[in-house]
Amino acid sequence: MGMTLVIKDLCEENLDDHPCFRYMGTTERTISMTKEWLRKVYSKFGSCVKVAYLDGKPVGMIQYAPMDIFPHVNRPDAHKTILIHCIYIAEEHRTKGIGRKLMENLIDDLRKPHPYLDGERFEKIEVLAGKDRPGPAGPVEFFAKMGFRTVKHLGSNDLLMEFQL
Repeated sequence: MGMTLVIKDLCEENLDDHPCFRYMGTTERTISMTKEWLRKVYSKFGSCVKVAYLDGKPVGMIQYAPMDIFPHVNRPDAHKTILIHCIYIAEEHRTKGIGRKLMENLIDDLRKPHPYLDGERFEKIEVLAGKDRPGPAGPVEFFAKMGFRTVKHLGSNDLLMEFQL
């Protein structure tokens, strides 16, 4: 009997399912600050987290937002660029293709016209990927497999990678 994987957008109804609230020993203060930020982004952009449920249990997520929602970003293309700032899969569920499914689901969604852009489409996804370490958003190898290409090296450990939508 196979396990059932379902991907849902995080919204008010399932806000407590954010895997970082469950798996990462997050403090109450951090949780309430994160919820506040998620609600703020939700009000401007819509859901900014996709949650993977395995047999009804939240086991992973991908968190993202348009680049111009982040403070201190001053780039002409920021409005049409999505930044992935966190991918998390619970340890016991890694290497099962959950991250890939989350990413495919996100790419499919972002290829559609979006209300945040008045019905236009996003142009690309960017991510800060780690070499020889998982962070900041995830390992380089994962994004390379998903079709991201390296834009530039940031320090010795991180790469800025992008995916053209």
